This record gives sequence, structure tokens and C-alpha cells, in this order.
Amino acid sequence: MGLLPSRRTFQVLYWRIMADILGAHWSMLIGWLDKHGSKRLLLAGGVSMLLSVFLNRLYQLYRTDSRLKQKKRQIKERMTTFREQLMRSSISEAELLSLTELELSELRSRITMGALTPADLLHAFQLKALQLYDKGNSGICEFIQEAESIFMELDRNEPQTPVDSASSENRSPLYGIPISLKESFRIKGYDSTGGVIKLCNMPSEEDCVLVTVLRKSGAVPFVMTSTSQVCRTIDGLNVIFGDVSNPFNLSRISGGSSSGEAVLLAQRGSPVGIGSDIGGSIRIPAAFCGLASLKPTLHRLSGYGMLNLAQHSVLCLSACPGPMCHKVNDLADVMRTLLTPLMFNLDHRVPPLPFDEDSYNETHEKRLTVGFFDNLPCAECMHTVPVVQEAVSQAIKAVTQAGHRVVKFKVPNPAKAVDLFIRCVFADGGSELRKWLAYEPVGTHLRFLAVMLSLPHWMKYVCDFSAILIGCRPLAIASTLGGLKNAQAAIDLTVAVREYRAEFQNAWNRVGPLDALICPVSAYPAPPSNAPAMFITPSAMYTALFNLLDYPAGTVPVAFVDRVDVLESNKAAIQRRLDGDWYNARVAVLQKSSEGLPVSVQVVGAPYREETVLRVMRIIENARSRAEQKN
Repeated sequence: MGLLPSRRTFQVLYWRIMADILGAHWSMLIGWLDKHGSKRLLLAGGVSMLLSVFLNRLYQLYRTDSRLKQKKRQIKERMTTFREQLMRSSISEAELLSLTELELSELRSRITMGALTPADLLHAFQLKALQLYDKGNSGICEFIQEAESIFMELDRNEPQTPVDSASSENRSPLYGIPISLKESFRIKGYDSTGGVIKLCNMPSEEDCVLVTVLRKSGAVPFVMTSTSQVCRTIDGLNVIFGDVSNPFNLSRISGGSSSGEAVLLAQRGSPVGIGSDIGGSIRIPAAFCGLASLKPTLHRLSGYGMLNLAQHSVLCLSACPGPMCHKVNDLADVMRTLLTPLMFNLDHRVPPLPFDEDSYNETHEKRLTVGFFDNLPCAECMHTVPVVQEAVSQAIKAVTQAGHRVVKFKVPNPAKAVDLFIRCVFADGGSELRKWLAYEPVGTHLRFLAVMLSLPHWMKYVCDFSAILIGCRPLAIASTLGGLKNAQAAIDLTVAVREYRAEFQNAWNRVGPLDALICPVSAYPAPPSNAPAMFITPSAMYTALFNLLDYPAGTVPVAFVDRVDVLESNKAAIQRRLDGDWYNARVAVLQKSSEGLPVSVQVVGAPYREETVLRVMRIIENARSRAEQKN
């Protein structure tokens, strides 16, 4: 390492060499022009240009590698300091680790009664997270060093006995609770990279609004979790902090882009987490890892100060923060904590709507009308496998037994929704994505997308025609990746999205009006890590639909895949081949060896009806708990 030149020395040498090379070629050009004319001039000029491009690429790759090495050195140094701090705890490891297995409600009760201090609880989850970090596949980016100072402040304000705790009723539900955060949420002094090396070693100057509100409420952010690369895929690949896999089966993907958050939570490395969602980035990893989650309506929670790698490329959509937890009640506690005057004052885009306890707690005993669908049957969409359809049936049964009305719902024109979502996400033709990926190591799924984006326009139409010809209509999207040509096209797209939202709302009201909608999260449970991208990306449309509509949506686990479910998928694969549907037959085959994976459903509500969504999710969760107790 010591023999390598410093970055500054390399830059000086680089520009000196470039100047010498270009100067020499210029002299040669003048001489050759006098002797041989313009042909030699063009040849020499071309050689000079190619050499300049090569040297520039070499320099950019060197910069990327240097940034990554510097970041890894910084992480190593911080980890050494963190380990020293953690060794000071006076409680045994076994006792600390036992705390991480308790539900959030029990932890909160112990803190309120004085049986547990925020310091001990923080040390418990720090220890568990550190053990996962050392084993690998933890989903952790960095431990937040300042967590110690936060709990020390809480300890100073902690009443000595429960009797002295008259103010405890005014505490937030997350008072003294450690919380993990997706790396997209800026924290002062820490990087927010989104899996992009060129954003390493650029620490944030201040906390984002959501982190500020959490800290003011007494929650303790203690760890940052990784995202998939550029926050654009669901494969869990991250070249900076390491790839993550599904904790239930390491040969399966974790989902993304809030991949690290889901993996850490699923292994009890954190009691509560916060992710972000622009097309399913909270709901897909939560479903694949057996967690409860909620994507609220845009601006119901503040996204001010978050990392945004798509602000110059996406129309009509935006990433929104949301909680990821073990139980539905935990999700409600996060919403209660955040929906306060402090957040409303720090971000004026957030409507001043406190958490609606009546809608969540069923105090008015209103009989709900709940719609459902278990598949998007159009040729442009990936079809669900039998275990997913069975999960929707189980959820509908739970809602019916709770005394609510259930009706079948048909999504209006899903092919149009697919087209609109893709055009919104790639409104710039992928230029911003290519900028972030330049000179970076690129994962398999993004490489497939990058190739599609770089094709000439005529070749994209050829690819679409070929996909349709061989029965792979869900892959016929290349022509929609070309970007918008002018301002009028942007206006037309905005109008088309508005019209589709009105069309969907009319369908919603026509069969109800609905209070909620139950549907799949994905076409399947977690697919294999080595599955081709062509069988992964289209499955996100089951979640992306509700980003396009800006409807709140949550996920709740319903069951686990068993041997019968795998056999049913094999039968479905055979039937689909007989029907000539080669693509969806291959999707069904992906369920081989999927036994033991969690299966979830998605619950959707009208805008700003998050409490109703959570209410229906709790009904489904309670039904599952009762069934497990009987067995």
C-alpha cells in the first residue's frame, strides 16, 4: 500500500502525462500535415482521441477504487471504536440477547415500569446487530456512534420509580427504543450512498426531518442499513457494504431496495425499522422476509432531507418513507410517534393529520367493504403462483369471519398502468441512472437494465416484437424506456397518469366504495438469487401500481410455503406450458425448493387512510395468530 502514489500525486502525474502526450501528438500532426496531408492528420487525431478516452477511463476507475478503499478503512476504524464502547456493558451477553426476542409492546412496558433502561436495551440490540455483522448477511452499513449520547440523555431524564412517572403517559410509543434506518435517511456525519461508490466519503451536514423527529420523540437511531444498488433493484446487491440474502433461505433474494432493513429485522437485529418506497422498496423485502410494513400516502410522512437518486429522472412519483416491523401494532406505534406537530412544522408539505385512533381501533364498529384480487390476468403482467393466490384467499377468509363485506375487484386496464409506471420512472431515458452507474461495478439485474436503456430506439422495438413473438409479453417494455422527447410529452404523461388515477378511483367506488383492497405483494415468494432479471423485475408491478396511484399500502405475513404449495406450482407450470404461456410457466418453476419461505398479502387503502389499512392488516394478523395457537 505504501508504494502506491497518493491521490493528489496521481492527479498531478495524470495531467502532466496528458499534456505531454497531447503536445507530442500535436507536433506530429503538424509534421505529418506538411508531408502527407489530411489523411494522416485524421488518423493521428483519432489515435489521440482514443488515447485520451482510455486514460480518462483509467483515472475514473482509479478514483472509484480509491473512494471505496477509503470508505472501508473508515468503517473499520469506526467498528474498532464501537466494539470498545460495547464492552463496557455490565449485563451479561445472554441476558442482553434475551431482550432482543421480546415484542415491542413488552419492551415499552418494561421501560415505563423502570424494569429496563434505554441504555440496557440499546446495548442489547447493539450486541445482537454486532453478532450478525460479524457473521455476514446483517444488512448493516454503519453503527451510529452518537446513539450512546442519546440514551445517556434519556437516562438522565428517566424517573427513578414508576410513581414518579406522571409524565410517562405523554411519552411517544418509541421512547427509549432503538431504531434502524435505511441509509437513504441522512444522518449528520454519515454518508448516504444508495450503494453508489462515488457518493462515499461525503457525510451529511444535518439530519433529515424524519431523523430529527425520531430523536426528539426519544427514539434511538442506532444503525444504518444497506440498500440495493442505486435503490433501483430488489436483489440486495451492494458493492460497498456487501450483498445480502434472504435469512429464511440464503439462496433466495431478500427483496429491495430496503434490503438491509428487512434482513436485519428478520434476524431480530432491530425492533423497529424505517425504509423508503418508490415502487415496492419497503413492501417487497418485508414480504420476502416475513415482516409487516407500510407505505403511506406520499407526504403523509416527511421525506425532506432524504437521499434522492432519481430527482432528475422520475415524473409523478417520489420515494416515501414508511415503517417495517414485526407486528402491525408496531407499525401503528411508529405512525403515532411521527405524526406530531413537530413533523408538521418542519415539513409544510405534510398535512397536519394526527394518527386516527378511531379508525384503527374500531371504536365505531363500522362494517368494512373490502375488495380483493389475486392476479393481474393481462398478458403484459406476470401471473401469480398458486401459493400467492392461496394467501389472498386466507386473508379474505379472515376478513369475512371478522364480519366484514368482501367483493371481487378488477384492476382497470393493468397494461396501461404498466406502461405509465415505466414511462414515469424512465422519463429521462435512463440518463440519470447511467450517470450514477458510470465507472461503478454493476450488478446482474442493473446490467440487464443498462443494456436495454443503451439500445438504439429501433432496436428496442425489435426487442419488444421478439418478446411478444416468443410469448414473453411482460418483457416487451424496451420501447417505453426511450424517455420523453419534449415538454409536451411530459405534460401528456402527467395528464395520462391523472386520468388513470380517476379511472381507478371510479372502479374502486363502483364496487364499494371500498374501505380497503387485499391483493398480492409479488407474483411469488422470494425467488432464487440466480434467477434471470427477466423473471424478477416484472413482478414488482403488484406494488408499483399503488405508487403510481399514490394509495397507502401495507404488507402482512399470512403463511409459509409448504410441500403442497411447491407441488401446486409444478402443476401450474405444466398447465401454463400446455396453454402456450412459456414465460409464466418458467415463473412457476422458480418455486422449486421454496419450502419454508414466508408468504404475505398486500392491503391497500384510499389516500390518507393509513389507519384503515392497518386495521385490516391487524385483522389478518390476528387470524393467523389464532390459527397457529390451535395448531
